[in-house]
Amino acid sequence: MYLSTTPDNSWDDVRAELCDVAVTALVALRTLTPEAREVFARHLDRITERSLGA
Repeated sequence: MYLSTTPDNSWDDVRAELCDVAVTALVALRTLTPEAREVFARHLDRITERSLGA
């Protein structure tokens, strides 16, 4: 689904599309590195520090 070309999307459609994007990104990360869990955790830590100013 391409949301910008379908004006009658429901919020359920939008949520489903966001889930698809998240799953696709995580599968791609795992494909690129066997340490995907650690890479993702480090990145989340950086995001947390940046957003909280810690």
